[in-house]
Amino acid sequence: MVHIIPLLADQRRLDPGNAPPPEAAGPLDPYWQEVAAHYERRMARQQAFDTEIAARRLDGEIASAEADVAANAPADGEGLHHAMYGEVDPHSGRIVLKGRFDTLFDNFLKQAPPELRAGLASRKPALREAGSVRMAMQQNQRRAQYEQDQLAAAQAEELDTIAKSDPDDHVAFDAARHAGLDLIAKMNLDPREQAAGRSRLARPHGDGADRGADRARSWAGNREA
Repeated sequence: MVHIIPLLADQRRLDPGNAPPPEAAGPLDPYWQEVAAHYERRMARQQAFDTEIAARRLDGEIASAEADVAANAPADGEGLHHAMYGEVDPHSGRIVLKGRFDTLFDNFLKQAPPELRAGLASRKPALREAGSVRMAMQQNQRRAQYEQDQLAAAQAEELDTIAKSDPDDHVAFDAARHAGLDLIAKMNLDPREQAAGRSRLARPHGDGADRGADRARSWAGNREA
């Protein structure tokens, strides 16, 4: 009886029962271990670089959105902070009211490569905190300027009235003086600024035309401060 032996004996399938288990393979030699470690370091640096570039683009979009919100805010700055950064519960950290920042950030994250999303997402709390401080300061500054502008307008009107009034009409001057003091008291001024405003509205001394001039100068000084 003749037995035929396949010529391509090395390509015959191994019997699964005789194949060595995967764990039987030895560890990589030092050279290949270094190659693998070098590759991992290179990929980590590349991902960190790509994350930083994406974060810089995000910073630019946030700055543009802040400028747009500020440009469209009312003269007194009302709602400027909430429009951009919403509201966060200070105790739980939960977002109570979403702002433009949340929409912008979430959309940016969706468009970022999957491998960068975790690194970008971890930056959101710090970006919100820094931006929230910026917008709160800007809103306070806008409000302070608004109050100064309104006070200047009111003083200009009162100055015109006082200049045309009877210098001996104490009742009319005292009414205007108290109106100015009430307005100053309602402004967001520190105690030193309030004291300066009150001193400029002090009752003038003298008679007749001199008192009229003193009154006008008192209001004019308050306008220029």
